[in-house]
Amino acid sequence: MPERLKSPGYLTPLFLGSAAFVFLNFGLPIRADDLGFSATAIGGMYAVFTLTMLIVRPIVGVCLDRFGRRWFFCAAFVFYTLSMFTFSQGTGLIDFYVARFVQGIGASLMWVSVRTIVADLYAAEHRGEAMGRVTVVSVRGSMIGAVYGFTLLGFMPMQEAWVYAFWGYAGLAFLGLIWSLFFVQESIVETVDDSALPPYRRHPKLKEVFLIILLAAFASALIEPIYLIFLKQKFDVGVHLLAFAFLPAGIVFAVIPQMAGRWSDRFGRGKTIALGVLFAGVVSAALPFWSNLWMVAASYILFAVGWAMADPAIDALVADLAQPEHRGRVIGELELVSAVGAATGPVVGGWLYDHVAPEWAFIGNGLILLCACGLAVLWFTGSGSQLGREKTR
Repeated sequence: MPERLKSPGYLTPLFLGSAAFVFLNFGLPIRADDLGFSATAIGGMYAVFTLTMLIVRPIVGVCLDRFGRRWFFCAAFVFYTLSMFTFSQGTGLIDFYVARFVQGIGASLMWVSVRTIVADLYAAEHRGEAMGRVTVVSVRGSMIGAVYGFTLLGFMPMQEAWVYAFWGYAGLAFLGLIWSLFFVQESIVETVDDSALPPYRRHPKLKEVFLIILLAAFASALIEPIYLIFLKQKFDVGVHLLAFAFLPAGIVFAVIPQMAGRWSDRFGRGKTIALGVLFAGVVSAALPFWSNLWMVAASYILFAVGWAMADPAIDALVADLAQPEHRGRVIGELELVSAVGAATGPVVGGWLYDHVAPEWAFIGNGLILLCACGLAVLWFTGSGSQLGREKTR
């Protein structure tokens, strides 16, 4: 590992805490359906999670600046442990709503704090690579956790596999808590009260970054609720085959983001963001017109490459533009804007699917991403590509 990216301790708990992500995303609707919950009730589980993050993330950001990063990062694994245990024991709708609410608090704490820690620890010339490594480690943890969960499904009924899987995920989250308490150090020198903080002045370029983030998050969420449904109906194949076909896209996120973050450090954030969203937009607009499932799967890999390029560059750019004393607040705002796009996109995408044509959700995704690409070129290339490149520590 390069000297500049030696781990300060947060990567191991991040890996452990991410174990449930993939299995939960695939398994929650299936488990809920087995228990007889309606589609509306299942949708409510996702709404609870999203709304919790919308409320909690900006609060966490402000608290990080006042009280420090470490304890909020550690607290994330308390909430993850509780949510995983609640999932394992849940049999009623309220159980699952509570589990999603607690999970949403944990996710807010972990992602805002870990990105703020990265912004503190790394100077601008290595920050993109460090942000990308956060994504890589989380995805690798979730993929290994998925192997564990789906292996259990291969040997026992869903009801039993669900319980054992989430006992395991709860145990891993608890190990993440123990590791954090012993090995994660505070990343700021001292904490101060509000009166000692300098006035919060948002960098004028942050509004432009946030608009790009909003467009990108909305576009991505536009196709999220209907993507597998559209392909299942078009090609008449089972969900398991679809999941296998798109496994390589998960591998992309387990490899590319750290490399792409390094590119953004070297060539500029704006160029990397623009190229990534351009790539994703063009591929997305073409996806529904392929006549072969494996051609779609290959295209989806390219779509994932585009997002894997853009994400760490966006995170690093926001950190570059934030005042050191208000990094937590700014990164909390970043997460809030992203969550707004993620919450509104599925509604519009579902409406387009039901009332216009399924293809238009993909075309809309592509057009919005092309717009985001144009704004990134306009605002953050040329002289703008040097923004945040100076050393901050």
